Amino acid sequence: MWIFKTDAFKLILALAILGIIVGLMFYAQMQAEKEEKAHAEMTKAHPTADKISIDNYNLLEVDGENKVKWKLTAKSGVFEKDNNVHLTDIVMQYFDGDQIKMQVSAPIGVANENSREVKLDSTSKQPVVAEGEQGKSRMETKRLELTKKNGFKATGGVNIVVAGVAKVTGDMASGVLGKADLDGFKITGHTHAIIE
Repeated sequence: MWIFKTDAFKLILALAILGIIVGLMFYAQMQAEKEEKAHAEMTKAHPTADKISIDNYNLLEVDGENKVKWKLTAKSGVFEKDNNVHLTDIVMQYFDGDQIKMQVSAPIGVANENSREVKLDSTSKQPVVAEGEQGKSRMETKRLELTKKNGFKATGGVNIVVAGVAKVTGDMASGVLGKADLDGFKITGHTHAIIE
């Protein structure tokens, strides 16, 4: 047909194609704005949680034979994105088989769920306390960091009492928890001892 070969038809066809493309672009922009608005409303109505709180928090470490090495319980825990859990009213128990050999208590602290490292802190009313089996040994400190293989580092002033042996104070102590008594501990900085 001769109408399809005219310049007017070609111009109308080109303008129609251009109009369709521009219309599709405007439609796509409107749809994107609708989706963005709907997402913003959904995020505002249901925000993602940066922190998650839990009551009666528990964390434990087991050995290769699936026996509990230590168990941490806390009145409450607040999970954060970095796998740290901020804890209150903490009690840690170290086991030898089924028997509790050492217990540590603290008012506040932080535990890392991946590394199993625990940092316990005192408050003005309550120190961090570690007690051995049947009260044979007792340690009080302001801050206690617990690492792998039951290692510990106590800072901020340390008081250690080994019943019937000695009372020792110092700025800092390190050693191993979880045996019947504190094992292989070292006290440094302004140390004082009373031998019984």
